[in-house]
Amino acid sequence: MGNLVSLLSAIPVPDLNWVGTLVQGLYNAIGSYGWTVVLFTLILKVITLPLDFWQRCLTKKNAIKMEQMKPMMAKIDKAYGENKKGAQQEKQKLMKKFGYSMFSSCLPALVTIVFFIFMFTGLTSYTTHANVTEYNNLVDSYHYAIVVSAQEQGVDLGEYAWLIDDGDYEVGDWSTEKETAYQQFFTEKVAPLANSSGPMADTEKYDAIIEGTKPIVGDFAGTNRESFLWIKNIWRPDTWATVMPTYSEFTNGSLAVTGIKGANETEYQIIYEAVGEYAGGYAGSAWNGLLILPVLSGVLSFVSTKLSQKTQNATMDPAMQGSGKFIYIFMPLLMVLFVLMYTAALGVYIVCQSVFTIIFTLILTPIVNKIYSKKSISVVKQASYRR
Repeated sequence: MGNLVSLLSAIPVPDLNWVGTLVQGLYNAIGSYGWTVVLFTLILKVITLPLDFWQRCLTKKNAIKMEQMKPMMAKIDKAYGENKKGAQQEKQKLMKKFGYSMFSSCLPALVTIVFFIFMFTGLTSYTTHANVTEYNNLVDSYHYAIVVSAQEQGVDLGEYAWLIDDGDYEVGDWSTEKETAYQQFFTEKVAPLANSSGPMADTEKYDAIIEGTKPIVGDFAGTNRESFLWIKNIWRPDTWATVMPTYSEFTNGSLAVTGIKGANETEYQIIYEAVGEYAGGYAGSAWNGLLILPVLSGVLSFVSTKLSQKTQNATMDPAMQGSGKFIYIFMPLLMVLFVLMYTAALGVYIVCQSVFTIIFTLILTPIVNKIYSKKSISVVKQASYRR
């Protein structure tokens, strides 16, 4: 190793925004971030259920109105011929006359986008918060491991033996008092080993001490990181991404994490290697996930939008249905892209959002169909049109 590891105090944990605070409150009750996201998604879905039901009723009414207006629209097209602009203006007058609301066709997409941004900002806040908290715990476990490894390499702990009297390190064991004592221990008994010109010089022993910390830190990381089902670290993507962010990702930031300054690069790299070697993921201790969430997000988002498409097409002017189809193909692809690039936590949200949308669609559609029928809404008395 040969490079002296600088001492590092804890990096300040960034404050959560209000969405992140809600997530934290649910987590305190549940104890799993993965299931917290599932429950939070369900709560959001239930809260918006009245809006969802209203929108479905409006969409159904529009579908009936559009079906009744189609013969009149056909006559408008015939009357205006190649004058597409004039025909469209006349159709808009017709739709306004019979109370057809074009807004209902846009509402589902708008609600989806709003809540996606809502969750995106909340999970970004919490991901940054979680990464800093996790790294601070890893640093504490690393400092504990330095003391253990030094003892194993024959360093006399002396008055510092109490630092490891509690046995294996657990979250919360490393108090401010212990950190202060550790820094004194490191300065007196470990750092001089790396000074090749000093009286205590022994770079081989120093390197052995550093190397000996990796199994301890790796075991701690594997036991205490926030995994979920097959995903090793829920704050990393369910892809080929490493279980722990690289130093560049941690300090410079990425799509999922705000850049975090203050980590010592040498120390970070040692911890990063420890996690990769002893608490890694799949494919040779590399991958954090198995690409299951991206596949599920694409399939379920397509099914969800396809179910909506059947109703939406019935409410739209036939001339506009082509653009609607493009949106329904584009959205699932966009969701897959986000899940590939973002954290597994957002992937869980997207998958759950699609699942709950499908379930509510299957439950609410028969109810809405029973309430509204062609007989109950007869806005067009005669299928005729006169200019």
